[in-house]
Amino acid sequence: MQLTSIVRCSDAILEWQKDKRYGPARQHCITSNDLDLARDLIQVLQPFYEITLQVSTRGGARIAQVVVFIDQITSHLSTAISNKADGYPPALRNACRAGIQLTNKYYTLTDCSPIYRVAMILHPSFKDEYFKLAKWQPDWIDEAIRLAREMWENHYKSTPQRTTTKEPNARPKPAPTGVLAGLSGASEARAGQVLMDPLNVWLAGGLHLDDEGLPVNPLKWWISEGRRGNTYGGLLQISLDVLSCPATTVDVERSFSFGRVYLSNRRHRLNASSVTKGMTVAFYSKNDMIKPGMLRKWKQDQRKKGKEKALKE
Repeated sequence: MQLTSIVRCSDAILEWQKDKRYGPARQHCITSNDLDLARDLIQVLQPFYEITLQVSTRGGARIAQVVVFIDQITSHLSTAISNKADGYPPALRNACRAGIQLTNKYYTLTDCSPIYRVAMILHPSFKDEYFKLAKWQPDWIDEAIRLAREMWENHYKSTPQRTTTKEPNARPKPAPTGVLAGLSGASEARAGQVLMDPLNVWLAGGLHLDDEGLPVNPLKWWISEGRRGNTYGGLLQISLDVLSCPATTVDVERSFSFGRVYLSNRRHRLNASSVTKGMTVAFYSKNDMIKPGMLRKWKQDQRKKGKEKALKE
């Protein structure tokens, strides 16, 4: 923002510097080279600014976007280094190289938790296709799918109760032989694999994009599918749980900050229950979830119940 303001006001700044009485000392004056560098920095830092706004907005970024953000930054810095047509100075290109090293460090840290890769697999617009387009190695993609399957099987997969029925006095059919027997076994194996592995069915399906060809909101998409009764073989709940994870601790930090403001020095004797209830009501009110007059009606009802109780006693 400051660099943009400097470039926007460059003509006024250069004119102001000429003033001998109110202008700055010569060694502090901005030159045309400084303005050119500022323009270059704006182009290089613009994606960082946009991504920072997304991750700093309450509820704005989710866990599935972390890998996408890192890929966008890496691609942008790589282009700034390799594209000679931009005319960036060598010092700025070296800074971009240092930025890529730092970005790769954080990219590596996503391996510390499987939730980043599982979120990508369960995203209706990404699945495993994003990894292929990002030119991940095949064993990395297989590992991401394995982690998603492991999380689903260990924590969400339900064990179906199989029931078998047998017709009374039914004659047994002759078993197929030869090639027919092999076809029958292969058909049953493939059908069983499809039915017993919803993750394979999910990955084999198409990608879901909006009307403009952009990724959809994964949470809204899964919620709408759940309302239609589409659970995708039990993947609905794990998708909602994983994809609802925030990308940063912004919401948590703001909750703590609000709690500190709410628990002022004059209300320091409130117990934990009162603080929790007060913050909950404030959260509902801030998100327009409390209808006008609801609290007043509740207080009036409490007073009425108190008076009726006093009359009975």
